[in-house]
Amino acid sequence: MRAIENRVLVQVQKTGPTEKIGAFVLPDDPNGLETATVISVGDKVDSVKEGETVYLYANAGKEFSKDGQKYKVVSLSEIVVVL
Repeated sequence: MRAIENRVLVQVQKTGPTEKIGAFVLPDDPNGLETATVISVGDKVDSVKEGETVYLYANAGKEFSKDGQKYKVVSLSEIVVVL
């Protein structure tokens, strides 16, 4: 798998249990951020590299699963911090 253009493919790191109140699911992090590892970057991305750990907004990008792993494709602007 690889990202294209200005997109970044990340693997979301597993988190602990979430709290559910009615139909709402509260994020683990009170700041609404997820930790992820960069798997691939598009050819227009130069500020993030494969293998780096990033924080991104929990509701960012498009999520999908492959072989039991959770991935997201996000725009560069949805990444908050590179660790």
